Amino acid sequence: MATRKRSPLASKGEVVRRKVHGDAHVDRNYREADEFMMMFQDVTDEFCWGTVWARPALGNKLRAALSLGMTAAQSQTGAVKLHVKTCLRQGWTPKEIGEILLHAYVYAGVYASLSAFTVAKEAIAEFAAEQRAAKAHAPRRKRLRKADPEA
Repeated sequence: MATRKRSPLASKGEVVRRKVHGDAHVDRNYREADEFMMMFQDVTDEFCWGTVWARPALGNKLRAALSLGMTAAQSQTGAVKLHVKTCLRQGWTPKEIGEILLHAYVYAGVYASLSAFTVAKEAIAEFAAEQRAAKAHAPRRKRLRKADPEA
C-alpha cells in the first residue's frame, strides 16, 4: 500500500487503536485494505479511535468490556472474538469476561449470550496460544545476578 496522507485525528486514533488491539491486528487491517477499504479504515481511526476511544472519561479497559458486551448483545461473533482478545490484552480475566457475557445474557437474550460464550471460549484459547507462541519466539535474555556484597 502506498503511503497516504492522514489527518492528525486519524494518526491519533491509530496510536490508540494499536494500544488496544495490538500492532498485528492493525497492520493486518491496513495491509488487507485496498484504496476503497482504506476510506473505512481512515474514518474508523478518526472517529472510533481518535474521537471516542481517546476521550479521557473512560479507560481502555472499561471501553473494551463495554465493546464486548455490546457486540455480544448483537450476536456479532467476529467482533466478540476480537473484543475477547482485547479484554484479555487490557487485563480482564477469562472469569471476568464470562461475567460480562452473562450480563449480556440477561439483557440481550439467551441465544446472543450462548453465541458469545462459544466464540469467547475459542478466543481465549487462541489468545493463550498466541501468547505462548510469542514467548517461544522472543529472544531469551540472560538474567543478571546481583553482585554479592559479601564476596
